[in-house]
Amino acid sequence: MNNLKKLILIFIYVLLATWTLPDLTFAKIMDSREIEIRAKEKKNDPRSLLPVRAWVDGQMIYVSFWDLPSTATVIITNVESGESITKSFLSPETVSVPINNENGTYEIQISYEEKVFTGEYKL
Repeated sequence: MNNLKKLILIFIYVLLATWTLPDLTFAKIMDSREIEIRAKEKKNDPRSLLPVRAWVDGQMIYVSFWDLPSTATVIITNVESGESITKSFLSPETVSVPINNENGTYEIQISYEEKVFTGEYKL
């Protein structure tokens, strides 16, 4: 009976190892970074949560809207060269803007309705 318990435990350990070890050894390396966004015009609004969030993941910039505006515009500008990408979206919830991965400092401007948010990030 003791040998049967040992065999069952060994079998369970082998099963667990075959399911968990590949996930540990082949885990995806996350390359996403949050972009710090702030309101362009400072108002006497003490909210700590902004209605928009932006992050970089590989060759894409993602922007998520909590307000669900009817239209929104995202402008990404290379601060050093002055090149910019402008994209407009209808009824956005989460949008993506492809970028080229040139090193440098970039500025993002997100505007919808009367709201304007800006942020800066480096590649």
